[in-house]
Amino acid sequence: MEFTGREEGRSQPSLKLPAMYTLLRARPTGSKRYCWTGHIYDISADGMRFELDQVLEPRTPLEVRGMLPGAKHITFRATGHITCLHEKDRQVGPFRMAMTFESFSHEIDRQRLSEYLHYSGLRAA
Repeated sequence: MEFTGREEGRSQPSLKLPAMYTLLRARPTGSKRYCWTGHIYDISADGMRFELDQVLEPRTPLEVRGMLPGAKHITFRATGHITCLHEKDRQVGPFRMAMTFESFSHEIDRQRLSEYLHYSGLRAA
């Protein structure tokens, strides 16, 4: 894993992840079931870059459930909105995009992510 700079309008540095070892489930805000599956490419305390087979336009609100790699898998649930779409001209997925976190389902989700970033060597700015 490596650190990246500030991207997609996030205020925190991000941690690059091996996407094949991450899991992301996403759904439209308010939906009862997660309908999209993808992978996380990098994550910070306030957002992440990921891919889904479904393209979501900027400002789309969504809820996510993520699983991060490591000796002990860390899971978290958060809500937010899409901030940018990469590879805009592609006709077929997967599509890379970024989101900003607005809230976490429970305070423990925020703590898990914060501890994961801390123990991976990422320090808040």
